[in-house]
Amino acid sequence: MKKWKFLTAAALTLMLAACGSDEETSTKDEANEPAKTEETTSSTEAPAFPMTVSPLSAGSETEDGKSLTFEDVTFEEMPKNIVVFDYGFLDTLDALGVEGIVGIAANGGKGNFPEHLKEKYLTDSITDVGSLKQIDFEKVAAANPDAIFISGRQGSFYEELKEITPNVVFIGSDNSNYVEGVYESVDLAAEIFGKQEKAEELKAALQEKVDAVKEKAAGYENALVAMYNDKKISGFDNGEDSRFAYVYNDFGFKPSTTDIKASSHGSDFSYESILSVDPEVLLIIDRTASDVETIKADIENDIIKQTRAYKEGKIVYLDGVNWYFSSNGVTTEAEKLDEILNELK
Repeated sequence: MKKWKFLTAAALTLMLAACGSDEETSTKDEANEPAKTEETTSSTEAPAFPMTVSPLSAGSETEDGKSLTFEDVTFEEMPKNIVVFDYGFLDTLDALGVEGIVGIAANGGKGNFPEHLKEKYLTDSITDVGSLKQIDFEKVAAANPDAIFISGRQGSFYEELKEITPNVVFIGSDNSNYVEGVYESVDLAAEIFGKQEKAEELKAALQEKVDAVKEKAAGYENALVAMYNDKKISGFDNGEDSRFAYVYNDFGFKPSTTDIKASSHGSDFSYESILSVDPEVLLIIDRTASDVETIKADIENDIIKQTRAYKEGKIVYLDGVNWYFSSNGVTTEAEKLDEILNELK
């Protein structure tokens, strides 16, 4: 394992200088002097290092059933060279104003990278360290990171990445309390990089949107989340292992069915199945990131046209990049909620 040495951060002390007065100055002149007040310090203090942070999940399981355990990480100083494999966490770091991103999983500029981050991060100055599931370890090492942030898709590479730096932080969370998991992710980043004040602002703004969606969802009898992928449709209910259970459990929609086989990728759920549960609201996540008009041709077929959602104009097409590839980011979550609010007027 490569060992990394860190510089100890020096503490900076601010001194207030007091000016002496001339002994010959009259009492009257002293009385006319303005009162002196102490300068106030910033409401956000610099983080104290060394700092130990815990992963957002202590362990997970790979797709082949292998159990993973993630450890606490102790930073000797604030990370300066950061590699990020999770698009949602990159989004949160960006929203907080964190600098020092030296590597991202850009996948050669192809694939499903959040649109609002492309101009800033798909550049020659930031190393492309592979894709979400295929890591270029040589490029990661060449970026000389002192912090690497990963989530579930990279979990199986955890030990290999620790050979580059021991500071590999797992920031993936489960769906048991989805919105709270987003806030925990924001708080983790804010703690490391001294952005607590901005974090509170971002969380408050996001909570307003969550509350607005909950209020809107309460006005509907039920809903169904479905995902479109290469002409196939899959369905998701509010079950414990459902990838989009949070749409029901955290955003407030009532499921039109609770009898869908649990899977992170949903289950085969034919158009006839959608008609059989006949949701009032049908939320379609576009896994292929296609043009909306393109998938409408498949989705709004003769079967779907018989559903209540179609007849009442309550089919909502959702951005697959934000919903499938970059969830948990504070900005992408806000955009997801806006999609629902804007479509269900």
